[in-house]
Amino acid sequence: MDTSKSEEKLLEHNKEDAAEDVANGHLSEPPQAKILKRQEKNGPQTIDLSLSNCYTSEEYALQLQKQWFSEQSKDYKDETTGVELYTNPFQICLLPNMLNNTDSCKLLVDEMVKKVHWSRKQMDLYEFYQSTDLSNMIECKFLANFLQMLRRSVRPWLEKLTNLKLDYVSASCSMYTCGDYLLVHDDLLKDRQIAFIYYLSPWEENELWNQEQGGCLEIFASDDKCLPRFPVQRKISPKNNQFAFFKVGSKSFHQVGEVTTFDYPRLTINGWFHGASNEDLIADAIRPFAKLQFKPPISVNPQSSVDLLLNEVYLKPTTKRSIQKRIEDNSEICLYEFFRREIFEEALKELLNDDKLKWSRQGPANVQNFEVLDLKTATKTLTQIIELFSNTEMFSLLRDYTDLDLSGPNAANPQFTLEIQRWSHGDYTVLGDGAICEDNTLDLIYYLNASEGAAIITYLSPDTEQAGTGQGLKQTGGGDDVSDTDSLEGEGFDDDDESVLLTITPVDNALNIVYRCEGTTKFTKYVSRNTPLENGPVFVISCSYKE
Repeated sequence: MDTSKSEEKLLEHNKEDAAEDVANGHLSEPPQAKILKRQEKNGPQTIDLSLSNCYTSEEYALQLQKQWFSEQSKDYKDETTGVELYTNPFQICLLPNMLNNTDSCKLLVDEMVKKVHWSRKQMDLYEFYQSTDLSNMIECKFLANFLQMLRRSVRPWLEKLTNLKLDYVSASCSMYTCGDYLLVHDDLLKDRQIAFIYYLSPWEENELWNQEQGGCLEIFASDDKCLPRFPVQRKISPKNNQFAFFKVGSKSFHQVGEVTTFDYPRLTINGWFHGASNEDLIADAIRPFAKLQFKPPISVNPQSSVDLLLNEVYLKPTTKRSIQKRIEDNSEICLYEFFRREIFEEALKELLNDDKLKWSRQGPANVQNFEVLDLKTATKTLTQIIELFSNTEMFSLLRDYTDLDLSGPNAANPQFTLEIQRWSHGDYTVLGDGAICEDNTLDLIYYLNASEGAAIITYLSPDTEQAGTGQGLKQTGGGDDVSDTDSLEGEGFDDDDESVLLTITPVDNALNIVYRCEGTTKFTKYVSRNTPLENGPVFVISCSYKE
């Protein structure tokens, strides 16, 4: 086959992915083209995938096994081979110079460029490029040989080291370009026993990445409930020809930090060695998750806060009827310039400049990462806004907007929850049990200091088995769980067109009203470091109401 025509066809095949990256600020050209410019045009066409001699030594295997099962909590490093074994917060082993011949790394990368079809993966949990499983790549002889090496050489070696029975290996290629990431997860699924990552960065003077380039494997410690906590405890930078592995368990929380360099992609071959069903799945199933705490409305102050704070147009009977009709038809509406302009500006000024405000970071890290205001520390205008969203007068106004029984003689037990959030680079929420709406609710989302790309909220349709009977956001089908054959470094919810019900884009002083039915889920998209936040963090007042 003519090589130039083959590459031209490959680049054409990835046009849509490239256009999407350009829109997201990731790339100015397809990722294959970027790597091609870094690769040598000529080189050896035979590959040597033999392991470094030290790793095939029976004596060394026993020495490392002794360290693996050592009860000491100290980290271990072999000064001769460079092998490192970290013990905290969980065991992870790094094997530098895994292959004898480093030219093999260039051949593997070259084949990734010319023959691998990359699929763009975008979910609540991650954004990056991924290949199919290596077992399906019969046209990629080097990658197919690498899989055979994992099966025939690495698998028995790991069995001896860990005393685990490993039945088979699944693996794929991953490519992270600037802005790509993978959020906190533990890899615990089905029969996964050992997770591994083989790093490919065969570019002169860039074999080892520095932390400013991003793409680190970031390790989290866990609390007594087996939930990951901030901050990151350890970072492992990509290093060419290095093999990293760890035992998958209920505390093996890790993430891939956002890639911040445009110069090189983060390339890996990664996957799992599988055995019997992982016993830690039992502990995983009983993990608690936080629920929203609802409370009844407070009594209204003698002086009407609605008249003092809101844009008067939203208090007119004709406007209320129009809002109700829109929500009845579409389950959502956005009310621009909701507060009086002077109220909005004063509230934003307090949020940006008031040193008395106290913020706390919300976790656990595998669920969310943003800051929430201690409402007791709010002053002046912020206190007025909090009281407005909390009082019976607001419940009455929302009844007029939606015809829900939030006020009046038919209101049995109306309740609400409220928090003021602060969003900066690296913040996110992901889908999970805690993101599922257990009742039909009315969500209010209000932005201050809005910035494009920060604190974007996506609503997703419920699974058909979980869907309630409410008439909230229209159900258009559920997303697919990531299957084991996808060989990702994590799991997530497929953010495809059919499952997305609504995406809320931040706009200053705009109140978004969303009626969602039981079972509907939502997440706030990861705030990339490419997102401009010149004016400071984005603030979100988030409320939920139920009858």
